[in-house]
Amino acid sequence: MNMRDFQAGGRSTVHALNGMAATSHPLATLAAIEALRGGGTAADAAVTAAALLGVVEPQSTGIGGDAFALYSASGGDNILAYNGSGAAPLEASAEWYLQRGIKAIPLTGPHAVTVPGAVDLWATLLERHGRKGLDAALQPAIRAAEDGFVVSPRTAWDWARNREKLRNGINAARYFLFDGEAPAVGTVIRQPALTNALRTIAARGRDGFYLGEIAEDIVTTLREAGGLHSPEDLERHKTEIAAPVSTQYRGHQVWQCPPNSAGVTMLIMLNVLSGFDLPRYAPLSVERLHLQAEAARHAYLARERHVADPRFAATDVDMLLSAPFAAAIREKIKLDRANELPPVDAPMAITPPGAAAWAVIGGCAAAGTAGGAARIREAAAARIFSARLCRNSPTE
Repeated sequence: MNMRDFQAGGRSTVHALNGMAATSHPLATLAAIEALRGGGTAADAAVTAAALLGVVEPQSTGIGGDAFALYSASGGDNILAYNGSGAAPLEASAEWYLQRGIKAIPLTGPHAVTVPGAVDLWATLLERHGRKGLDAALQPAIRAAEDGFVVSPRTAWDWARNREKLRNGINAARYFLFDGEAPAVGTVIRQPALTNALRTIAARGRDGFYLGEIAEDIVTTLREAGGLHSPEDLERHKTEIAAPVSTQYRGHQVWQCPPNSAGVTMLIMLNVLSGFDLPRYAPLSVERLHLQAEAARHAYLARERHVADPRFAATDVDMLLSAPFAAAIREKIKLDRANELPPVDAPMAITPPGAAAWAVIGGCAAAGTAGGAARIREAAAARIFSARLCRNSPTE
């Protein structure tokens, strides 16, 4: 292992004996570590971190968004993939939209909103692998929402960047703009309505979100905005459990959730890059960045063309992860130019930017989630500040 240059910028790697956590916010990472120190499993730590991120990073995802998780209870290859992405309303159909001249689902608005799946995934993961339960996991998020949190530089930047979207939302400005503006770095934000929603979920479990006042509020708000959602859509939602997909990269087995998740996209990138001599180029060299960018562009094109909900469209994962598929992409990549890629065709899957990602390792357990489902019926799930915000209990 090469020693880093301590005179240069950057951070050192982290080493530990009994557990680790990695998130995009220090408060969430600390909350995960505290969950592990308190005797919790990786599932307890991961859900604790994810719930807190939904408060301190509202531009990412939260109880109104979706979640995916990979979990190994014994630290081996017996990995389970948890799919917490939600479906479109039961009343939605291609015919309904076409009859009204809607030829594409917009990125915002009631038709972009699917059933939020995160809360059910949290409850399912904790029921199967946790020691502390959903009430304990939500306490740091409740405290942050009630007592307030300090807006970080990245969160402030995202907040300001989405100011107009918030102003034009169904009710987003009510909860996320202050005197019509996004909060600046260092501002302390309190969210009493979100506090109440989290307390309800902590007290009643997943039913506190999918049945009762919160569910009714979500449905009423979306129906008034023209959506097709019904109480049955929320009540019937269940987390799906499946076998993960994987590939090998330079001696490491890398796992991802299967479609409808877009995790296969990353595996395609690794397969493509495995055929290049990347160590030949410096990490931040033009050549290396170019190869990585081109591999990513082709992988995302493959995602848009092939990855969808397997219950509605065939996704040949074996083909996408095959050596010939990666070799065909590598053949097109040249060091002296960027490829001109063809227009994207069906299934036109959408991956939301800014979806939260987290990972925890504790004892012999590991868990993680990532936004980015490639499901037609999930078109813009976890979209930043989407119209799924309910009137009295904001869900992101």
